[in-house]
Amino acid sequence: ADGQMGCILKLYREYLLSGDVDFLKLIYPAAKQTMSFVWLTWDKDGDGVMEAVQHNTYDIEFVGANTMMGTLYLGALKAMERMSEILGERQYAAKCRSIYDSGAKKHVEKLFNGEFFVQDVDVETAPRYQFGPGCLSDQLLGQWFCEVVGLGYVLPQKEVKSALASIFKYNWKADLSDHDSVQRTYALNDEAGLLLCTWPRGGRPKYPFVYADEVWTGIEYQVAAHLIYEDMVEEGLAIVKGARDRHDGIARNPWDEFECGHHYARAMSSWSLILALSGFHYDARERLIAFAPKLNAADFRCFYSTGSGWGTYSQKASANSLAAKIGVSWGELEVQDIRLLPPAALHPTKVTPSGAAKGFGASVRMDGTYAMVRLSEPVKVRAGEALGIEMS
Repeated sequence: ADGQMGCILKLYREYLLSGDVDFLKLIYPAAKQTMSFVWLTWDKDGDGVMEAVQHNTYDIEFVGANTMMGTLYLGALKAMERMSEILGERQYAAKCRSIYDSGAKKHVEKLFNGEFFVQDVDVETAPRYQFGPGCLSDQLLGQWFCEVVGLGYVLPQKEVKSALASIFKYNWKADLSDHDSVQRTYALNDEAGLLLCTWPRGGRPKYPFVYADEVWTGIEYQVAAHLIYEDMVEEGLAIVKGARDRHDGIARNPWDEFECGHHYARAMSSWSLILALSGFHYDARERLIAFAPKLNAADFRCFYSTGSGWGTYSQKASANSLAAKIGVSWGELEVQDIRLLPPAALHPTKVTPSGAAKGFGASVRMDGTYAMVRLSEPVKVRAGEALGIEMS
């Protein structure tokens, strides 16, 4: 279930970064077919909540509603709505929106316990390998993915922040010396790590899902990035440090964060750390690029990548000005709108483009805490060039 919903979100991601409508048209029918399978198998009543048997990445089946599958489902519904609108299928888009609206509400009503989201299942009568009332590190997996692709919240921000704080509070262990695990040992003794699941309120099943007591870097990076997105930067970086300290070149290979095999792909969730720390977002169709650094905002520099090119972004900020530069090292980047996060005291009224956009007209307006810069026309920034923006 997580694989199918994740693929729909990945389809939206690839379209977002490339703007390739022909590619979207090619794959979209398969995405609709996937969603039809969901409605025939996991969400038969169409209320936006998966309740049937859901095979997943833990190599077992969850039964009953849970937000690990649920947030991926809600995110996939949101992505299908967007893609359907782009392709002119407004009736289908409206159907996805209706199911999403129902599911977003019901997941909170059914699964939020005041601190975090649980699984709606009777662990005494259900099949083995459930987590029931446990605090699952993956409980917001789809919400994290939605942050990565710019789809916003699929669950209310208040509950999301509470659940994230609970994951860090209960599942992050700065020292694993007193932790028991009879499964694979990816972290041990005085090392730090994020457990896949804990039961702070009791109710641990006799046979929980088999990997519950393990530590996986792929989940650590996902949770860390999500914490950073929600402004819990210190907590997110603590998890990253724990993972990297374990792979220090002495105890473990620093280039091989293994899980169920060497060089395991899940650790590539670490890419989202760059996205979270930089606030990077790109929409090729809208020609929109965005940055909002979460640390070192006064003097910041990072790598970015789109479907057509890659390069570096840098900014220097003071109380009354922000100077940003988007450089292209390979390929090209087409931009008309730039969204930046100015210092809190700065409400810019003047903007000056430079570099590849020198001589272009430009306007700036505030949208909440963000400064929205619009160039008079799109600009293609080619390899070796840079687009500069100064605002005051």
